[in-house]
Parts: sequence; structure tokens; C-alpha cells
Amino acid sequence: MADLDAITGSARVTPSVEALMEACAVPVWLDAGTGRRDVLDWPPHQNLRPVVGFETCRVPEVLAEALLEPRQRPVAFSLDLRNGQLLGNWRAWGLAGDRDALALTRRVVDMGVRTLIVLDLARVGTGTGAGTDELVRVIRAEFPDLDLIAGGGVRTWSDVERLGKAGATGVGRVGTARGNVGSPSPTA
Repeated sequence: MADLDAITGSARVTPSVEALMEACAVPVWLDAGTGRRDVLDWPPHQNLRPVVGFETCRVPEVLAEALLEPRQRPVAFSLDLRNGQLLGNWRAWGLAGDRDALALTRRVVDMGVRTLIVLDLARVGTGTGAGTDELVRVIRAEFPDLDLIAGGGVRTWSDVERLGKAGATGVGRVGTARGNVGSPSPTA
């Protein structure tokens, strides 16, 4: 779930998102712009799974703080891209350039991240596919045990299957799912 008001900094977790979380009986990955040293201020909801996004996580110390959060909640890191370029402060993370997504992945996994979301924001809402299949494949080859979620632009079941074959263990940010939405394959 993405709380766009919170991500843009105009609110903390909004009341409508909090209400949705209360209604969910399963864990919810929530991206609410965590990255501005506010991880410890999150509501104590038992199903909350915070997402730290590269776009708003300006320095690695913020992710380190989130991973040490005292409630011992799992934390996902969102590898935010726009047209394949890292959407964040790559220099502060010691990366060689704005396309150094694999080096960023290595860094966050070394820090303790066990769930990675790969998201090209230029694809969100387009229904043109995630566009990150090859990056997912490369990450999966190096990190076979990583929970790897891909998203953005996913529209059809064939998009889900293609990401599953690339190595994604889950798909997020599905807009309008069309096509043969029968039983999910074990890889998606």
C-alpha cells in the first residue's frame, strides 16, 4: 500500500490508510515516505510492515535505523527507479552512478534487508509492464533467498508470470488486472 500524501511529506500516515490497515487481518507492506528519520513514529499496528524507499531515504543511516527499530518489524527496501535510473541520492550511498541498482541492492542486503521491492515509477499506472524483468533476473541470480517484489505497470496475468519467471517472489502495485486471472503460478 502506498500513502501518497505521506510520501510527499504533506501528512504522516493518513487516517484513511490507518483505517485500511486496521481492516486488514494480514501483514501490509506500507510505503508512507519512510526515510526522513520517522520510522520510530509509525503507528504500532501489529500488521504494519514499513517500506523504506530509496526516493525518500536520503542517507543509508536512515535505513540502518529502520532495521534496528525496536518493535522488530520486517522492513522492506524499495529500489525506486524512473526509466531505469535510481530515483534518490545515489552519491550519499557511495554508488558509481544513477544506474548502479545492483550495487545499491548489495549495500542494502549487506545492511540486513531481506525484502526488496523493485519499482520503476515511470511505469506505474501505465499498464505497459514493469520494465524491470532483467534487473529482477540479475538480482535473483546473486541473491537467491531474497524476497523480491516487482511492481509498476503490471496489468495482465502474463506480466505477473513474466516477473515470476525472472525471479520475483511477489508483484505489487497492480493497477487493473485483466486477462486470464486463474490460479496463480507458484513462481509469481
